[in-house]
Amino acid sequence: MDWLDAVTQVKGVGPARAKLLQQLDIYTVKDLLFHFPFRFEDIQARDLATILDQEKVTLKGRVVTPPVVQYYGGRKNRLSFKLAVGDHDIIQVTFFNQPYLKQSIQLGQDKAIYGKWQSDKQTLLGMKVINAQQEDDEFAPVYRATKGLKQQAIVQSIQAAFQAYGDLIPEVLPQALNDKYRLISLRQALYQMHFPNDEAERTQAKRKIIFQEFFLYQWRLQLAAQRQRQSEGVRVYYDVTELKGLIQRLPYELTGAQKKAVNEICYDLMAPYPMRRMLQGDVGSGKTLVAFLAMIATVQAGFQTALMVPTEILAKQHLESFNKLFEPMGLHAELLVSAMTTTEKRQTIEGLQTGRIRLVIGTHALIQENINFKQLGLVVIDEQHRFGVKQRQTLLEKGASNETANLLQMTATPIPRSLAMTLYGELSVSTIDERPKGRQPIQTELVEEEQIERVYQAMARELQAGHQVYYVLPLIESSEHLEQIENVLEIAAKLTERFPNYRVGMLHGQLDKAAQQAVMQEFTSNQVQILVATTMVEVGVDVPNATIIVIQSAERFGLAQLHQLRGRVGRSHLASYCYLIANPTTEQGKSRMQIMVEQEDGFLISQEDLKIRGMGDILGRTQSGLPQFHYANLFEDRHILQVAQQEVAHYLKQPEQLSQTEYDKLTRWMTQQEIEI
Repeated sequence: MDWLDAVTQVKGVGPARAKLLQQLDIYTVKDLLFHFPFRFEDIQARDLATILDQEKVTLKGRVVTPPVVQYYGGRKNRLSFKLAVGDHDIIQVTFFNQPYLKQSIQLGQDKAIYGKWQSDKQTLLGMKVINAQQEDDEFAPVYRATKGLKQQAIVQSIQAAFQAYGDLIPEVLPQALNDKYRLISLRQALYQMHFPNDEAERTQAKRKIIFQEFFLYQWRLQLAAQRQRQSEGVRVYYDVTELKGLIQRLPYELTGAQKKAVNEICYDLMAPYPMRRMLQGDVGSGKTLVAFLAMIATVQAGFQTALMVPTEILAKQHLESFNKLFEPMGLHAELLVSAMTTTEKRQTIEGLQTGRIRLVIGTHALIQENINFKQLGLVVIDEQHRFGVKQRQTLLEKGASNETANLLQMTATPIPRSLAMTLYGELSVSTIDERPKGRQPIQTELVEEEQIERVYQAMARELQAGHQVYYVLPLIESSEHLEQIENVLEIAAKLTERFPNYRVGMLHGQLDKAAQQAVMQEFTSNQVQILVATTMVEVGVDVPNATIIVIQSAERFGLAQLHQLRGRVGRSHLASYCYLIANPTTEQGKSRMQIMVEQEDGFLISQEDLKIRGMGDILGRTQSGLPQFHYANLFEDRHILQVAQQEVAHYLKQPEQLSQTEYDKLTRWMTQQEIEI
């Protein structure tokens, strides 16, 4: 037996339940034990006199009337009975649409019921019956579930897993660290994460889990960096004078932050070990130009370079930008994407193999098996979070020599530099935090849906001036659950009617690649003046003539994503505007919209997003590329992350302080993880 056994080995988990658990990414016993509650309910029975109206509480008493089920409105039903609480009070208990509970409630029984108290009706709206095993507990865990999988089934499965596998849970942290920081064992921590006796036990368990997650992440990160520095890399001896001359011929001057980033990258390119650098910067800060200059330095030194991006639209846009800027200087980039003809692909592949093509910009097509480079010196990954570790490594290994190519990754989700340095461990970080000269601040305004006429008037003003408009929505078409959100098709029709003298285009994921490329080309060339789109325009799309972006149902987006969308305008000297159409109903929602109106600094916005939403959305793999942890929060727990980073650095510098067994445990654990660097 091993805790990496399939979850079906747990008592009570048959094929049907296992299939439901897989929807929660639970495949092994270990996955199950790390499926932590997202909150706890206080289920200790309370005195009726201490309870406030609408408060969720547990009341305990004796059933004094038989339970009765009444049906109404089709399948809807109501289960009711009276409960004697204390010496004098008799209250009504009502459960909606849970008729099966009647079998477990009998006249004369003592029952503990958890629900919402309605003081005016002296009624408890029942949510669940507390079973006998839970009655002495203070907290009841509440888990992320899925349709068909009840909370009690999850609890039973986790309890069964502890009973069968609890003694097999390995301790991975060095014992010296557990002693130094007074950390409990992993087995105890996991149990207390699910079934704490009190808040103190839960806090104790969280400390262990958070520290372990950060330590293991830093161990993997710093160990990889250490090995990288010990390997032989492609040394790019570029011509400094030639590169400076090329920069001076650009139609605009680099910002101080761009110059600093170029210097840092070019210095790394000449190192004897392969460069591993992250380039992060706010939207519109000029990251792409910095990457272009690094690619040119590599080409000047006689090597090939490849820029990989997640979409064909972005690849073609980068290609056009590069060639427009640098072809007059004798530099030319080629394209490699899936949509090319067989002949075009064959010519490009042949050019890379022979070395005829020095600069290539492409998508996942670059990592196909038949692609090889003659002298690959630098790989640039734009929107690095869209690619997995294996995909990045595959491209790096496309070179013919034994020397490892240099890697520059770019991210448009900026995080505060101090956090970036800790999060990325020994990965070098370059930060661009200046706006290019001549750019004006984007004026952002929150508009309620009832006031949308003001937005239409602003659109009309900018369209009459010859400018263009983005109109972004969260959905392509209405769904059963989100019918109130107007979809792309409806908005496009409405705007076509409202602005008959201007062309309206649509961009969304259900269009094929050719259609997507066609509408973007039409928008770029101003044949389409209003582009109604989903978040496909979030990253990289660059149309300097666009001066307005309208974001419908803005409360449905994360702050970082809203900031990325806003960055589609303000990409020239023209004054630009962002209208957030939203009716936030919660204080958190109002706070988020206010941050967008008041702040334009992406670093501060991402920090606020971390504060408000925690790890959940902003650190999801689809948005930011930052690692996901089971429980740790990068912002709230950053001090623990810093301690973990220091401890890992200490052990890697003095490995003799680890026993062979402890080192082997850490190495073995790393092979089981999916946290990506």
